[in-house]
Amino acid sequence: MTTLMHLYTQLTLRYQLQGKQEMVGTEISGVSYLHTTNYSPRTAVVYPPGIFIIGTGWKITHLDGRKQQYDTSQYLLLTVPLILECETFASEEQPLQGFFIEFDLPTLNRMVGTVLHTSPNSFNVKSNCMTGIESISVSTELLQIQMRLLESLQSPLDAQVLGKGIIDELIYRTLLLPEGQALFTLVHSATNFGKIAKTINLTQGDLAKNYTIDELADHSGMSASAFHRAFKQVTQESPLQYLKKMKLFRAKTLIAHEGMNVNVAAQRVGYESASQFSREFKRLFKVPPSQSDKISYAELK
Repeated sequence: MTTLMHLYTQLTLRYQLQGKQEMVGTEISGVSYLHTTNYSPRTAVVYPPGIFIIGTGWKITHLDGRKQQYDTSQYLLLTVPLILECETFASEEQPLQGFFIEFDLPTLNRMVGTVLHTSPNSFNVKSNCMTGIESISVSTELLQIQMRLLESLQSPLDAQVLGKGIIDELIYRTLLLPEGQALFTLVHSATNFGKIAKTINLTQGDLAKNYTIDELADHSGMSASAFHRAFKQVTQESPLQYLKKMKLFRAKTLIAHEGMNVNVAAQRVGYESASQFSREFKRLFKVPPSQSDKISYAELK
């Protein structure tokens, strides 16, 4: 009988990731495969909205004093881009292998609309606002979907023909879970969570602009004080602290992966002072911007 471990091993061989620490795109749109054999200490990372599936190894995330382990029994659900501190546990004997599945918001929106049309009472949101991170216990049903995903990726043709349907089923099953209610609020801008998510999307589209709290609150249709409270509940960060970190992450990508000059990257994300940029970059990443390539962990490019 084919096991999950065997399928992960075969997939690592297929993508030639043996001994590497890397996250690569697959033949299925929005699905990335992660493999590493290295332990990584607690390091700042950011991911877009999506689901993190860990097949072997484990990660520990830290957010605002909360510590959570993610492994084969727990999926990580992110509904807005969040700055997390992650510690990765992996070795040659037990590598970290898994998937990051980025949400396609138009597809999610259509799926929510279909569910509401067929079963109007499917969603029972307990709160008008919630955090942007959830843990999902892996059920037998979700494990079977993970197995089918792995099987489809053994063949590029299978992945392209069958992959989207498998991912749609995973999102649908997650959507109907109590923890998946956040996916409903993500595409429903009438909720505070939806308003915060929409405002975050606005800022992500133009990180060079230095928004004020009043501008962001106006965009969300909330008072400045209500916006600040809701934003901190969703992201566990104040709006300005969150935006600063997102700017620094974007600059790191420009420097480390696109070869951009440090000063140009700083200007590209809205910093007028190069010295301030360098200080804040080093405070977050523990190295100066010129050593961005030394920040050694697998991430979405």
